[in-house]
Amino acid sequence: MIQFQQIIAAIQPIDLSAGITAIATLVLAILTFVYVRLTGKILTSQSDPCVILTVVHDENRPTILQLVARNVGSGVAHDIKFEFSRSLPKRAFGLTIENAKEVQKMVDGPLINGIPALGPGECRKLDWGQYGGLMGAIGKEPIVATCKFKKNGKYMQPMQCPLEVASFIGTVANESPSAKVASELEKIAKSIQNCASGFHKLKVEVVSLPEDETKKEDA
Repeated sequence: MIQFQQIIAAIQPIDLSAGITAIATLVLAILTFVYVRLTGKILTSQSDPCVILTVVHDENRPTILQLVARNVGSGVAHDIKFEFSRSLPKRAFGLTIENAKEVQKMVDGPLINGIPALGPGECRKLDWGQYGGLMGAIGKEPIVATCKFKKNGKYMQPMQCPLEVASFIGTVANESPSAKVASELEKIAKSIQNCASGFHKLKVEVVSLPEDETKKEDA
């Protein structure tokens, strides 16, 4: 009887340590699995495409507002489609609402027919109109564009982009060419006035020419 109790007492510490080891191994396996999954998701997301649609002013023609569909992600986007909360106006020109021209809704082009693919950084640009014409066509309420696209045949999370022009008031997109010309002429006139008044002194520096080497040799 005493020997049996001694055997049980000797086995108990062994079972306890084995149980602790098994639990630790299980926890480590779970943590490793979670780490691998998270690492895989991070690596996958770094190669995901992301297509957005924005309103920008043309740098070369500041009064012209453009619609730009761009892939800002790091992967190739396929089968790109756009849906809009209401009709999208087409080429709505006019610097002010009063002289805005009558516009038609957009019925064709990449935003209506879709884009087969866009690589990272690639885009499509469309002349949308001018501030006055677009304000008269859509007002202050933005048009919400939903951008849908695929990666490896599977649809990605769609992006919703508000398209508005109200925020361009007071910017170069809202400045008329005549006002810009007047501002530049005013700067030129001020510069001429400063020169005439002696504010900017004309500095002339006389530099002696090097002596002719041939004459030096003849001498």
